[in-house]
Amino acid sequence: MRRAIPWLTLVVLGGLLTIAISVILNTHNPTAKVVSTQPTPKIESLAVPFPEINPKARALDIPIIMYHDVRPIKDIDWDITPKHLEKQFKTIQQNGITPITLEQLVEHLRTGSALPAKPILLTFDDNYLGEYLYAFPLLKKYHYPAVWSVHTNYVGNQVGKPKANWSQVKEMSHSGLITIASHTVNHLRLDKLSPEKVDYELQESKRVLEKQLGVAINYFTYPEGDFLDSVKDQVTKAGYQAALTMSLDEKKEGPANKSEDLLSIMRYGQSRFEEIIANM
Repeated sequence: MRRAIPWLTLVVLGGLLTIAISVILNTHNPTAKVVSTQPTPKIESLAVPFPEINPKARALDIPIIMYHDVRPIKDIDWDITPKHLEKQFKTIQQNGITPITLEQLVEHLRTGSALPAKPILLTFDDNYLGEYLYAFPLLKKYHYPAVWSVHTNYVGNQVGKPKANWSQVKEMSHSGLITIASHTVNHLRLDKLSPEKVDYELQESKRVLEKQLGVAINYFTYPEGDFLDSVKDQVTKAGYQAALTMSLDEKKEGPANKSEDLLSIMRYGQSRFEEIIANM
């Protein structure tokens, strides 16, 4: 029994020596994994308070081009022919410009997240049948995403300038290229309506679009670009995450990043396309 004691002592000493060496190696090895007992700090959201635009997003100019009816023969100045529209799409392609989705734009404006090179957003207002017949096929041909602003009371209306019907709007919505935005029920200027009527135009159009299309409607486009600051609160309460506007005064037009906030994102009329592209 006495002879076994030295062997036991050696075993104990060997174990202590192994522990000591391990401690020394971990202390001097900068790559050694250290398990912290402190709680993991929460990563703060990159987004700024809604509806502010993140300062990080202010540096990159992002033009939004606004189109209306597309017709072989123009009825009014705001119309564009299919031939001219395809010429613009080719210009986008040849200049390395990247059409993005409205979702990408809003995320960038909220958080400063990265975007593809030379981003641009294409938007089509009022759900004209000509947009469906001529613009939509071109968007599919070039695989460009776009925004379609729809006023629900006129869907399928054939009086005056005809509008696309629900089947056509649903086809576009489910194509993976088109984001549908509410453009109210009756396309009335919101700055001329009572708060109660504004709520109706905002909420009912969203409800009908979501019921008909089976998709969430997160974005809004002001009819004729007119609104009061008080309307912004109603737009938010109706459940929209951003809103597009416009101006008939070219001096008030500008890139999305220079807009006041997410509830008043400015656009350019398509007549300024060449000028805008030349500066990208």
